[in-house]
Amino acid sequence: GKVILDGQDILTGEENELAEIRQHKLGFVFQDFMLLNGLTIRENIFLPQIIAGKPKSQMEQNTHTLLEVFSIVEIAEKYPAEVSGGQKQRASIARALSNNPSIILADEPTGNLDSKSGGEVMKMLCDLRAKMKKTLIVITHDPHIAEMAERRFTIIDGVLSEVTVR
Repeated sequence: GKVILDGQDILTGEENELAEIRQHKLGFVFQDFMLLNGLTIRENIFLPQIIAGKPKSQMEQNTHTLLEVFSIVEIAEKYPAEVSGGQKQRASIARALSNNPSIILADEPTGNLDSKSGGEVMKMLCDLRAKMKKTLIVITHDPHIAEMAERRFTIIDGVLSEVTVR
């Protein structure tokens, strides 16, 4: 098949073009956070912006705003090993949004969290989708998380078996 984003097939383009799309149009949130342990929470949020070549003042402003939005200002100078799973996931979401992507891909974003932290993370993601007008795609096995979706696609053994629109 094809994956078309803004008129461009993102599966078959030139590597430089694909890297540019991943850098500016897609934000990734992973089940296991994927934060770099040797960097502080602030530095983890800075990283995609550094790669994108943003000016330092813009990176600092973006990062400060994201730290505030996700209520993680108090842990900005801590390392991932020093914070809770819920805080790690909020930092991971902040990092995913640091380059203002149009699409956020979240792979089991609550899989490593207790139910309370998982609920808080999903509420944040849904609020972001609504407030920031982002497309949010969540992959989950959790039926409670799936119930939060406006549209659900059920895949069984690699075959699309059901589409539900709320």
